[in-house]
Amino acid sequence: MRKLLCVVLRVVLGGLFVYAGLVKASDSQQFALALVPFTFLPAGSAGFLAVGLAWTELTAGVLILLPRVYPIGAVVIGGLCLLFIGVLCWALWNGIVVSCSCFGDEGTPSEQAMVLAVVRDAFLLAGAVAVVRFRESGVGASPLARLVSDGRFEQ
Repeated sequence: MRKLLCVVLRVVLGGLFVYAGLVKASDSQQFALALVPFTFLPAGSAGFLAVGLAWTELTAGVLILLPRVYPIGAVVIGGLCLLFIGVLCWALWNGIVVSCSCFGDEGTPSEQAMVLAVVRDAFLLAGAVAVVRFRESGVGASPLARLVSDGRFEQ
């Protein structure tokens, strides 16, 4: 059951992050405009950051789908979720209401939409942590790797 849950989480997270990365990469200028209200960014860095985030999301989404390297993708996705949660909370704390543009144009910015994005990112973070945790508990690891890591040999 854990193995199936791990695969489902990997497919969901991978699909979401590949999609989000493709949306941002295909219209990086629009995404860069969405980053401008975050006043802690150095002037002129929004374009570079928009392209970098798009390709990081796309790469992480692909990595989590690949059998041998999926824990790397899960860790990167978890890090991105922490970053997104932190930035959105910072904006809310400072009264900056923006559209997160996580999946393209998301309509009129609102505090409620930002809070929902934080909640969504928290669930995505929990999924990424679960994928890493399942790997550490032996799900997806070879019998030899489990034997070496905890001294037991179980299928």
